[in-house]
Amino acid sequence: MIWDYVVRGILIGLIFGVPAGAIGALTIQRTLERGFTAGLLTGAGSSAADLLYSAVGIFGIAIVSDFLTEYQKAFQAVGGAFIVLLGISILRKKERASKVQETKGNLVFCFLSSFGTAVMNPATILSFMVAFAAFEINGNVSAAEGTGLVLGILAGTLGWWIVLSGGVSLFRERITDQIYKWLNRILGSFMLLFGIVMIIRSAWA
Repeated sequence: MIWDYVVRGILIGLIFGVPAGAIGALTIQRTLERGFTAGLLTGAGSSAADLLYSAVGIFGIAIVSDFLTEYQKAFQAVGGAFIVLLGISILRKKERASKVQETKGNLVFCFLSSFGTAVMNPATILSFMVAFAAFEINGNVSAAEGTGLVLGILAGTLGWWIVLSGGVSLFRERITDQIYKWLNRILGSFMLLFGIVMIIRSAWA
């Protein structure tokens, strides 16, 4: 049944798509700075990368999988460097969220930068392979079942980002300038360290 795979996909997205790591920190920071829409689009960029990698995993797109495996270290290094730059950018922010003028351009950047960061981490595909094994999903699924599974994963991960962005936005107006600056320091430092760890892992893996 296709709906059975949709439900499995949603559960995988909810369990394995918990907002954590650099994208989670970036989503929180952008929600505080620009509001719910910017935060959600940041998370949605990560969900788009999850959609790509889950499709590779379930449909067994060998040419893509082989390419990602062959250049995994390079992807990790570039992704880590990008996260470092984003972390430094956050650390340098001094302007209060209410003073930032939102435009379509930087909303698109919220999505694309998150997608780029997430897609540069090919290890994501391994987590989906573990998830598929845990939910007893093998390579014998039909095209319709596989599509239902992938769309379910997308829905599940987006659910997490909606909850995270919505929750943070509820407290956005209560955050003072001083708290905002400290949160930027914490989130920026976390992303900086996260990126450095990725670069080191790419060099020593």
